[in-house]
Amino acid sequence: MTDRLYLRHSIDKQTNARQLHTLSILLKSGSPRYEDPATSSRVYAINRAGFRQLLDEAAVGDTIRIADAARLFRSTKDVIQIREALQRRGLHLRIATGAWSGFDLAADDPQTKLFVTMLAGSWSSSAT
Repeated sequence: MTDRLYLRHSIDKQTNARQLHTLSILLKSGSPRYEDPATSSRVYAINRAGFRQLLDEAAVGDTIRIADAARLFRSTKDVIQIREALQRRGLHLRIATGAWSGFDLAADDPQTKLFVTMLAGSWSSSAT
């Protein structure tokens, strides 16, 4: 099982320095990283080249790790779409910081389903 790191920033003037710092221990351990630099959050993660490559290379049981939720998704639809894709592939999702940290967002237990649904609804309305 492999940790696979995903990084994204929105515009050319931004960097992924904060994300790299947050995920530095995993980077030092040699975890592969996938990036979508200067990519708008309006492009669903499932349609981004770096994220697609990550999904293509990931094996059952691998864990996708991101620094914060906004690097991967921006809407309830995106959260649900990513969650379903990860579950179909037997992958895990861990977010290092924020309210989403601390558990596997792709888990299929009832508590995680409820928590993800509630957070996705409240988070997406605050991110608009």
